[in-house]
Amino acid sequence: MFKSMRTALFLTYSSIILIVFATFVLFFYSWSTQQLRGQTTSTLDSFGVSIQDQLVQQIEQLNRVSLNVMYSNLVKERFASYMSDRRPADGRPADPDASANNNSTSPEDAASGRPEADPVADAQQQRFRQNNDAKVLTDALTAIIGPSRLVEQIYLYSFNGRYYGTGFDNRERAYKPEEAPFIEQLLQGQPGKLISDPNLDLQLSKYYSSEAGKYSISLYRLLYDEYNVPIGAIEVKQYAHRILASAADFESNNPYNGHIYVLNRDGRIIYPFEHDSERNEAFRSLVASLDKGSDLHRNLPFTDPITSEKQLLSLHHSSSTGWTTILTTSESDLFRPLQKFTFQLFGTAFVLLALGIGLSFYAANKITFPIYRIRRAVRNFSFEHIGSNIIAQQKMNSGFIELDELHDAFQSMSERLKQSLDHLLLAEAQSLQAQLNALQSQMNPHFLYNTLANLQEMAEQRMNEPLIATIEHMSDFLRYITSKERQVPLRDELTHTINYLEINKMRFGERLTYRVSVPEELLSQTVPKLAVQPLVENSIKFGTSQAPPWRIDIIGSMTDTCWQVEVRDYGGGFEPDKLARLQARLSSLEKESSLPTLELNGMGLLNIYLRLNLIYGEHKIFEIRNHPTGGASVRIGGLLHKE
Repeated sequence: MFKSMRTALFLTYSSIILIVFATFVLFFYSWSTQQLRGQTTSTLDSFGVSIQDQLVQQIEQLNRVSLNVMYSNLVKERFASYMSDRRPADGRPADPDASANNNSTSPEDAASGRPEADPVADAQQQRFRQNNDAKVLTDALTAIIGPSRLVEQIYLYSFNGRYYGTGFDNRERAYKPEEAPFIEQLLQGQPGKLISDPNLDLQLSKYYSSEAGKYSISLYRLLYDEYNVPIGAIEVKQYAHRILASAADFESNNPYNGHIYVLNRDGRIIYPFEHDSERNEAFRSLVASLDKGSDLHRNLPFTDPITSEKQLLSLHHSSSTGWTTILTTSESDLFRPLQKFTFQLFGTAFVLLALGIGLSFYAANKITFPIYRIRRAVRNFSFEHIGSNIIAQQKMNSGFIELDELHDAFQSMSERLKQSLDHLLLAEAQSLQAQLNALQSQMNPHFLYNTLANLQEMAEQRMNEPLIATIEHMSDFLRYITSKERQVPLRDELTHTINYLEINKMRFGERLTYRVSVPEELLSQTVPKLAVQPLVENSIKFGTSQAPPWRIDIIGSMTDTCWQVEVRDYGGGFEPDKLARLQARLSSLEKESSLPTLELNGMGLLNIYLRLNLIYGEHKIFEIRNHPTGGASVRIGGLLHKE
């Protein structure tokens, strides 16, 4: 799995440190999150209970004021008297029968001789009675409001379309039934109170300079006479921001950046006054299934539909007001300080982690570096180092006895290897030289027999001048092949090859042509002796089996690392089966790991291949092929300046 011991040890030590660190951080974060969530939930519950109690107290104050009005006989008497003298909102007399009786003379008065009623006096008396009723009614309602101003405004509504106000708005005015839908709700519903949502109040807002005074909350209930018959309705008003002061205080000042929402009996948000419809629908769905017949509080999971954030939610419902208080706080805001602390912890732990990893690296390196040095010495070991005392001079001093002994054993092994290798190299060198000499000695008789056969043929045909020239070429030829050099400059090899071509040209005349194209800088390159001429000989042998003319091309080239010489003829080429057998033989020689033997069936191509393989090894070039247009070519080569 691991590529090195040092990597294995380093990764093992580092993994242990990382696992311990990650386990600690995850446990700490999980534990802290649970503690913080529990603490926050408990705090939200406490805030919710406190705020709900304060809201109930505020509504209860409105309720007590309305009960004081309802149970005040003075208020009921004066309100009934006051409104009985007022005309309905449509302008008709309040009581037509009573008006007719007041404006006519009874038979008894006529019989007794009493004077008829004076209309002007009656009107004055009615106005006096109304003013007195209004004064007494105002004083009574003002006393109920009191100096602490538990409510800011009281309105008394009659069923004849008029109402009377005390507080900031001290007026008696007419109203339309659609302007007071609460009266119909009170008459049709169960006896008791009715609490309104915060409404934009244009009357009270005139007397309060800030934006908070725009909204008011009203509590309604019926007003009964002494016979428990409804004679009107009571409305007590208070600024909404005073009733909801505890909610506003939590919204602006809480430790968790939380939010508070107050819902009415129908589940609609009444605070804050401006809110999103999506969140309103989400809360309505949340409280729809709750039992609202009693007080309750719950902690529920909730996802904000606007921000899609998970939130902690504490819900509190009051059966007396019908209001539901919801406190929420975002988990991301809640856990942000914890995350910040965790990041700081990560920073501190990262330094300790880096130190721990550094120590693990030092420990792994301390153990594996001596082994690495031994491995590097073995990997870089070459024949040039044997006997040079380079290895012997390297001291380990690793601090580990076992590794020092392993290094000493390697040094002893290298010394013994030097001795064995010296004997082996000597034997191999002698064997190699013997094989080269044997191959070269096989080439010489081969050329000699062919040349003597050509001379015999020219002598029989009495070709004196060609015979003399051929003998001169043959003299140079024999001098070349009998020299002791095993590798010669390419220039000498080409000169010898041209001598051979000229000998054959004396025989074949103009039917044989040749071309030599070799770069000047390649002529000094040393090549195996008798490497090119046998290829030309082979081309003439097989090329002249076809009808003349016969053409031989000798083309030389070189790259940055190799030299190449190609000999091509334009005859019939190699027979396919012979070419296949020859290439198979060459492939088998290529796969042999030891030096090839001299079991050859004749001279020629295999002889050249073996000598190239002995000299150049895997860098040799030896290619045989037939050309599609006719003829064949053999390409040989090797490394430049290979001695």
